[in-house]
Amino acid sequence: MMNLFKMDLHRFLTNKIMYILLVVFIAFQIFGIFMIKQYEQPVEQGGMLISHMNESQFIQQMLAQTPSWVLIYVTVFSVYFYMSEYNAGFYKNYISMKRARMYSVLSKIVILGLFTLLMMLVMVVADLIGRAIFFQQATLGALGYLSTLLAGQFLLHWAFSIVILSLTMILKSMLTSIVTGIILALNVFGMAVGALESLFTDLNVSAYLLVNTIVRIKDFNQLSDVIHVFSVAIAFILLFSCIAIRYKMKEDLK
Repeated sequence: MMNLFKMDLHRFLTNKIMYILLVVFIAFQIFGIFMIKQYEQPVEQGGMLISHMNESQFIQQMLAQTPSWVLIYVTVFSVYFYMSEYNAGFYKNYISMKRARMYSVLSKIVILGLFTLLMMLVMVVADLIGRAIFFQQATLGALGYLSTLLAGQFLLHWAFSIVILSLTMILKSMLTSIVTGIILALNVFGMAVGALESLFTDLNVSAYLLVNTIVRIKDFNQLSDVIHVFSVAIAFILLFSCIAIRYKMKEDLK
């Protein structure tokens, strides 16, 4: 397990695509804040200007926009990281080893968690820079609330990366996997399920879908919202980790 993780960690740390994605994300995040300032309008909830929001409010407002650009960046990295090894055929060097298939998937799940954590940190840093420059304020708000928000969003986005990893393993196509990830980031599936629910049932199953949970603003002072976010994230992490491992264990790699 440790040897596979060290190999994946080395690929992660020396992966030029990862650094390019992070730099591009920072640039576009700051540019997006500049554009918000140019065309700023009060948001619907409470009529507050975005420039007056603290970091917790700002993060939730940005993540609520569709498509979620963070999800798109996570998609591109998740697909590229898996397919670069698959296309190179490197897995054939270790895949016959005992339990290596399972360990290789677990290793990549951990790496995706590291990338997601980097994305969260980069997002906050870019927000603070952009808000300080263009809004002349970069208040954080209550640190406890912000910490809970970031922890919940980290787990949700990590879960999304594992969903993309599972789909990529099954599809075995970089282009198809990226397109599928973008469709998920656009929340087409979640909106379709929500529309069907409104027509045929009073159930609210769509609220527990992963992307729906990411893009809907939550009050992390409310225990019910905290439980909702963390339970959805953990459920998707466990479910799609099991799917990915089970598929890799049965996959014909000849």
